[in-house]
Amino acid sequence: MYGIYGDIIGATEKALDCLDETKDLLEYPEVQADKAYYLHVLSKYNELKSLKDKLSALISALEEQRVYSEMLSDASSDEERATIYEEISSLKRTSSQLSASLADALGCKHAEERAYCRFKLKVSSSKFGVALFNLIKSDLLSRGVKISDEKIITAKGGYAQEISFVAEGVDVITRLVPLSGSHKVYVAQLKSEELCFAVTPSSIAEKVLESDLKIDVFHSHGAGGQNINKVETAVRVTHLPTGLVVVCQDERSQLKNKKRALETIEKRLKEMNEQAEKKRIEADVYAQYSNKNTPISFDAVTNTMTDTRLKAFSKVSFPLTDGEFASYINGLIAL
Repeated sequence: MYGIYGDIIGATEKALDCLDETKDLLEYPEVQADKAYYLHVLSKYNELKSLKDKLSALISALEEQRVYSEMLSDASSDEERATIYEEISSLKRTSSQLSASLADALGCKHAEERAYCRFKLKVSSSKFGVALFNLIKSDLLSRGVKISDEKIITAKGGYAQEISFVAEGVDVITRLVPLSGSHKVYVAQLKSEELCFAVTPSSIAEKVLESDLKIDVFHSHGAGGQNINKVETAVRVTHLPTGLVVVCQDERSQLKNKKRALETIEKRLKEMNEQAEKKRIEADVYAQYSNKNTPISFDAVTNTMTDTRLKAFSKVSFPLTDGEFASYINGLIAL
């Protein structure tokens, strides 16, 4: 039901089994009489209460994603769909951060995530974008993250105009989202270019669940030889969540028609999901490119970088070393 977050939700719910018991323990006179033990129990209760709050927030974010996804089919304009896509992506990032926080608190393995990332660069911002991409790639690979679909589009001037890739591994969204937005690259006095970087969750096509299918059989009206109107060989498969219907009656056997119908409905659902995912990604990337008031900036004259969120990262030499970059990302996550 909760996809990649099912394990961490289950582990948290198991840890919360003793929440009520711990709360009741605080009311016992003998516990209150022992100050050290009372403080120990109180600390345990506060930890569990924090877990419960984070779990509730995670489940709420996942439920909101489901609601917004259902709203897409009723959207009446591209602008409305773009707004819905942006909300979905924001909720997915929130879910990722909450899941990581729960995993830390429980000592569990973090969730495996998949993110689509894209840079949009100009002449002077290109070298900073390429350097940032190399730092990101090195950092992710050092953590066992898989990098795929890497593409670099070069402009006529010979500079990298666009870089895109997919990162798949533990907490990749949490790690990369703080770097997203349209950042300024100062190339001269009162002149700047943009270095745009977007990170959006990239879903993997899920298998069609049998519980989502309704299968009906009926007499075939097509080719079928002696079986026509004698045996129920035709098959109708309905995908209940989407209302997609596929009918197969060309084969002489019900089994073959069922197999073809299932293959067809899986193919069509995959195509529908891919189209919807492509639209969502493009809308989210555009929204992040439009975020120009970011705390990150670069100076092409001094080859430095500034991030106003961290005091230590004001006019630091860029590119950073791998170690400096890892510390920088860790610092942003800790904010």
